[in-house]
Amino acid sequence: MTKKVPSKAVNYPEVEDFEQIVSNLRSMRAEFTEDIPPFETRYAGVLEGILAQIRAEYYGKELYKGVVNKAVWLFYCLIKNHPFFNGNKRVAVVALFDFLKRNVSELYIDEDAILNDLFQMAIRTSESDPAELEQVKRYLKRKIRKFILEF
Repeated sequence: MTKKVPSKAVNYPEVEDFEQIVSNLRSMRAEFTEDIPPFETRYAGVLEGILAQIRAEYYGKELYKGVVNKAVWLFYCLIKNHPFFNGNKRVAVVALFDFLKRNVSELYIDEDAILNDLFQMAIRTSESDPAELEQVKRYLKRKIRKFILEF
């Protein structure tokens, strides 16, 4: 009989974490051409639905298995499902960084990665057609794996 070693518990973001992310981005307003509206003005229930999705199980099995898959889906949904009136890509970039920081031992994200890779990931996701979902997920997975030590 093989003993299953429990995997490290995932540290999921909560709604309050996004309130802080939005607040921080709003305080940096001078750096952006468009303002991010107050957190309270978000579309009701959309963010909560995204957060529930990354935790989802189907017959007791995780729908999005592993930190990378959860990170991909979180990032994709924050951009494509528009939980906020404005600033979805910026929120998604910060949320991705925060999610990875909570759940991996080491991150390799320097200024160049922030200015180029994360920005390009957000643009590519935003501009993608829903029919390209699998391609975008593979692209995001490749990019995210470059940022973390475990892979």
